[in-house]
Amino acid sequence: MVELIVLGSSASVPDAEHDTVSLVLRGPDWAVLVECGGSPLHKLAQLGVDLEDLRAVILTHRHPDHLYGLPALVQGLWIGGRETPLPIYGPGQALDRARALLEVLDLDEREGMFAAEWHPVPLREGREIKRWGEILVRSAPVVHAANDTLALRFENGTTGRAIAYSADTEPCAALIRLAAGADLLLHEATGAYAGHSTPAEAAEVAREAGVAQLALIHYPVRNVNLEAWRRQAAGFPGPVSLAREGDRYPL
Repeated sequence: MVELIVLGSSASVPDAEHDTVSLVLRGPDWAVLVECGGSPLHKLAQLGVDLEDLRAVILTHRHPDHLYGLPALVQGLWIGGRETPLPIYGPGQALDRARALLEVLDLDEREGMFAAEWHPVPLREGREIKRWGEILVRSAPVVHAANDTLALRFENGTTGRAIAYSADTEPCAALIRLAAGADLLLHEATGAYAGHSTPAEAAEVAREAGVAQLALIHYPVRNVNLEAWRRQAAGFPGPVSLAREGDRYPL
């Protein structure tokens, strides 16, 4: 079975129960990390993911809360004995920022360091990133201020199930098209800020995309009534939940 598992659900300021946003796409003997906040190796270890099973990292954009864990991930994999290259996918802006992080910490020059393979993803709708097992990952550019940002769709060619992930974005037509008919939409709900969405806006995107379920992610967690925040998405006619650390969504 393949699952998309929530490793972190918070917007930029986490608390004791919620870490910054990250996900892992997990197959029977492989895993793909989506976003790289928090302490990725710690969270992957909690799931029993072997270091060599990590096949790739996907970064949706360049903001710190989505990629600040990458240097610790790379160092930990290196010390742990990884030798196989690590492919890293994302918009060019995000990859440039990630590469600079590794360079400033001298992680690109360590003796015996495995190769980081940089794969820029063009900002085009329906772009196929890669297939892992029976899962095809596609992307589309979304609207997050001046930041090149990708939303993602995970499709299982065997089961026919699909999950879409908005990344950080305002409501936009490209996301609605990418998420169309998905079994689940993981949509950010940061609030009424430029380049972000409120829960009500996430609900409208989910309704227009015709998805079966909506889960809010990248939401504020400090001094917020989370149940009241979830209820703001009541305009969506299907089930609405708050994504939580450890939630598993089958594909």
